[in-house]
Amino acid sequence: MHTFTESVGVPLRPYLLWLRLQRAAGAIAAGHTLSEAAHAAGFSDAAHLTRTFRRMFGTTPSSLQRRGPRVQAQGRNGAPR
Repeated sequence: MHTFTESVGVPLRPYLLWLRLQRAAGAIAAGHTLSEAAHAAGFSDAAHLTRTFRRMFGTTPSSLQRRGPRVQAQGRNGAPR
């Protein structure tokens, strides 16, 4: 795991979480419900996805739904933490 952190610059677990959130954001942008996106990305429910999404990106997944498919979620600085 140290090799991963050294080469990517982010620890493995936060990176994997970021990937799951990106998958959920893609599903939301494609028109899926929050529950469908949550389950597709491996979250237990929409509430768990929303809490984690807000903590990582500073916004809620429902705000992506309102903005439409042109938005792609990124970290606050454009990369995973």
